[in-house]
Amino acid sequence: MTMLHGRRVLLVEDESLVAMLAEDMLTELGCEVVIAMRLDKALALARTGTFDAAVLDVNLGDARSYPVADVLFERALPFLFATGYGVQGLEPTYQDVPVLQKPYQQRPMGHMLHHLLTCEVPPRKRTVPSVATGCTCGAPVPPAGPTFRADSPA
Repeated sequence: MTMLHGRRVLLVEDESLVAMLAEDMLTELGCEVVIAMRLDKALALARTGTFDAAVLDVNLGDARSYPVADVLFERALPFLFATGYGVQGLEPTYQDVPVLQKPYQQRPMGHMLHHLLTCEVPPRKRTVPSVATGCTCGAPVPPAGPTFRADSPA
């Protein structure tokens, strides 16, 4: 049993297959997962739900998840962004929030959630150290393993 066992995680992801994959990964890590696939639902859950952490896909169709991030900032709930664009894909105000590189991979996701729940003070705009510059929790960052790329030769 890991320290993630029983932790409640809000997953905001608009692509149904990607959401199912991420949900499976989080469940295997021991988390209880609540999924929001639209900005309005994510905002409602962020305002009133009880969560230990959140994983926010940055791009939600035509919208961005920044309003959800702002609610989580106000509630002092730890969260990370998930995007294939890395920290460079974030608006400057949010570039200090930890970023999980997509496509989702279980080991980096588990490490980052563990880090958020054990090593960080609640996030604030522009004050959370970027995990991309190195984790200070002392746990080794597991290798990500092979990454699928749509443009890779078969």
